[in-house]
Amino acid sequence: MTKKLTKRLFVITLLFASGSILLSIFSMFQKALIGADPFALKGYLVPLLFGGVYGAILGIYIAKVRELNEKLQQRVNTLESFLPICSNCKKIRKPNSDPKKMESWQQLESYISEKTSSQFSHSICPECMQKLYGDIIDDK
Repeated sequence: MTKKLTKRLFVITLLFASGSILLSIFSMFQKALIGADPFALKGYLVPLLFGGVYGAILGIYIAKVRELNEKLQQRVNTLESFLPICSNCKKIRKPNSDPKKMESWQQLESYISEKTSSQFSHSICPECMQKLYGDIIDDK
C-alpha cells in the first residue's frame, strides 16, 4: 500500500471513530435528559453507525480537498518558476530545449493556455495604437 493511501485510510478511520464517539456521547446526554439509563448499551448502534459514516464521509472530503490543494500548489509553482522569454517577440522557450532551434520557442499565449485554463483575447493599448495607427488617428 502506498504511503498516501495509508495516510488517507488512517484519517478516514480516525474520523469514523471520532464521529461514532461524538454521536454516542450526544445520545448519552439525550438519554440522561429524558430519564433513561445513559449507560445501557441498548440504543447505541444507530448513533455509532451514523456518527461513523458521517465521520468517514467528512474524512473523504478532507482528503480530497488536500489532494486538490496539493495539485493547485504544483500548478502555481510551475507558473512561478523562471521562464526564458525572448526580449523582442516575447516567445517562451520550452523547458529543456535547444535555444537555437526555432521549434524550441512558443508564443506566450499558447504557452500560458497550455499550462492554465486561461484564454486570451487581443486588443491594442492606447500607446501602441498611437505608434501603429497614429497617422490614421490624427486625421480624424
